[in-house]
Amino acid sequence: MVFEKERRQFARAEVKWPVTIITSSPKTPGEIKNISQVGASMYCQELPPTGQEFRLEIQPPNRQSIIVSAKPIWAIENDSPEISARFIMGVIFEYISEDDVEFLGDVVDKD
Repeated sequence: MVFEKERRQFARAEVKWPVTIITSSPKTPGEIKNISQVGASMYCQELPPTGQEFRLEIQPPNRQSIIVSAKPIWAIENDSPEISARFIMGVIFEYISEDDVEFLGDVVDKD
């Protein structure tokens, strides 16, 4: 049996955090599925414009929101009947504050 080597350079934590995608269109709610200090994957109903940077407002429990500039790096249609979201999208953070990077590092370390 052949195993594919993990391509991610940064550890991730499995979470279920609400997120809002903010573009020039109406805000789109979603849910963060897993997160690292440099990116995340999430469920969403609508995709932001391809290749354009946008903002995410991530709402971890018991903490103020995390606002990041992000860019989509992949997206697929969701085919799981257990999840109502239409898409699963991976993003890379283009800008995130140092405090938020530190917080996410603590989250990943605890997972």
